[in-house]
Amino acid sequence: MKLLSIQEAYTRKFKRQEAIKELQYHASGHCVHIGKISPGCGSCFVYDRYHRNLLTGAKCNLNCCYCFYKMKEPGKIDLLNTITSIIRESREPHYRPTSISFSGGGEPLLYMKTIREYMKVYNDIKKETKGSPWFYLYTNGVLATKDILEELRDLGIDEIRFHLGASNFSKDVYKNVSLARKYFKALTVETPAWPPHKTKLFEMLPIIEDIGVDHVNIGEIEVTQYNRRKIAKILPDAEIYQCHEMHLYDNGLVYDIMEEALRRKYSYSVLDCNCFVKSIQRGPAKMIQHENLRGLFAGY
Repeated sequence: MKLLSIQEAYTRKFKRQEAIKELQYHASGHCVHIGKISPGCGSCFVYDRYHRNLLTGAKCNLNCCYCFYKMKEPGKIDLLNTITSIIRESREPHYRPTSISFSGGGEPLLYMKTIREYMKVYNDIKKETKGSPWFYLYTNGVLATKDILEELRDLGIDEIRFHLGASNFSKDVYKNVSLARKYFKALTVETPAWPPHKTKLFEMLPIIEDIGVDHVNIGEIEVTQYNRRKIAKILPDAEIYQCHEMHLYDNGLVYDIMEEALRRKYSYSVLDCNCFVKSIQRGPAKMIQHENLRGLFAGY
């Protein structure tokens, strides 16, 4: 793999952005998108000290070659300690989290018991505080059966996000995405700009339009010690660059997708969930109030 200089990588990105006049820019340029994006993405661009991305477990039922995470089953999640911390926070005078997510580690739907425990606590807090954050969950969709989807809705999940690339855009998972449409306020596809998936990503666009997907988040592949050799074997000529973490340059694939969505007048938003998003999301910049983001997020 070739390591690009940040000057070359950033220049390529900015030139590609300039070619699409319809692009919208928020959060000092970190947020590049078309259409109004999911409320669940708010915590990536607006500092929220009470936002939590709750780890349910690290085990996964699939094995993506580009996964940046080490596949293992850790010791039990310290559920009691986390719940105690959440309850303690909820008693603070300015407690008003904007969003709570289940998207870290492995496949959350393998850990429904843990999700139930967390949501019980948050539903009790909602009654006391009279406020409700936006709850969303990220899944590869394999286990998203009717019973599971109904339970997630009843627990109070507002949005579900599907990583279609994980199942290689399985027909069964597409069926689960379609089924999920009637259960949640927002339905999102969040899948990476993995170059070998380019054809399937374009095939995906009319399918999810027909389903009624609200948002599409296209991320960059993060290159770590856990996936670097696998990626190099599949894409020996791939280009990588550093921006907070190391990323695989997608050669403008996310913008190709945006252009197609604009040309076909598809109704969903498309977010370039790239390295700049990760930089503001994970680094010290997340504590900076960049600009007024009013009107950026879809209302539900």
